[in-house]
Amino acid sequence: MRQVIVALITAAVVAPAPAGASLMVAQWASRPTLKVVGGAAEVDWTSSGRRQSVVIFPNGTRRYGAHLRGRDASFPTTAASIPMALAVRQTRNGSFWALQAWHRIPSEGVELRFSRWKGAPTLLTLDAVCCKWRSENVVGKASFHGRAIYGYRSTRTGVPLDKYGRNVYLDTYRGGKWRRMMGILTHRPTGRFSLWIRPHWQGTEYRGTIIGPNWGWTLGPDAEAVTQSSR
Repeated sequence: MRQVIVALITAAVVAPAPAGASLMVAQWASRPTLKVVGGAAEVDWTSSGRRQSVVIFPNGTRRYGAHLRGRDASFPTTAASIPMALAVRQTRNGSFWALQAWHRIPSEGVELRFSRWKGAPTLLTLDAVCCKWRSENVVGKASFHGRAIYGYRSTRTGVPLDKYGRNVYLDTYRGGKWRRMMGILTHRPTGRFSLWIRPHWQGTEYRGTIIGPNWGWTLGPDAEAVTQSSR
């Protein structure tokens, strides 16, 4: 994930970034760094041999090509453990700031994603339950600080239509590698989900990954869980 070369955005622009905006700041970004100054965060990365940057302000506004002046108020920390992490930092008020990278859409590039939160990180649970229609179900729940993660509007195919909805991206491990099955919407009001494993999906392990919640200032970190097949 660290050996990547193409950025998503190269121009210096101001992005209004409402609360429902994606946490993704770039694709195929190498050598990313993160710092915090006065409540705003700056993310830098390399693309096509040159450094790129974005400043993420407390209200969620993002300015690509901008830089923060002043001393970095954050420091590396092991107080929070999150998957797919490239950097996890903390400020003296207890807030966590992080960069993660993962292949959310198989046909697209590895995404560099930014998060900021307080307390425990996003929690995703996953389990394989046997047996239904001669196969198994993968079931789980997404939550943050004990609150279920779910949305209020979505398409018939399960694509979220508001800033709260989330898909869990489910993969199967078979043939020596991870393969995407599908994304499935977390249900209202429990944050739970369930997927029947088709015969051609059956593997030895299953993995779920979810984008963290976007609740005001909180941009929760992305979460991942793995479970063994029940068969």
